[in-house]
Amino acid sequence: DYLRSLIARSGLSQRGAARAIGVSERAIRQYLAGRRRLADGRVLPVLAPYPVQFALEALARRNGVPP
Repeated sequence: DYLRSLIARSGLSQRGAARAIGVSERAIRQYLAGRRRLADGRVLPVLAPYPVQFALEALARRNGVPP
């Protein structure tokens, strides 16, 4: 998974990556899972918005590893 590989290349945990780019840890988990469970039990697909992907790519580059 592309987002997961970017986080790994950044050298940060999911929590650290979330903090670094200004999103919640829950949002990162949902983006990585590709889905979100609602309170009523329904599951919706979730895609990471482009700014999140871009920010994760920047974190990976900052660590000297191109995306």
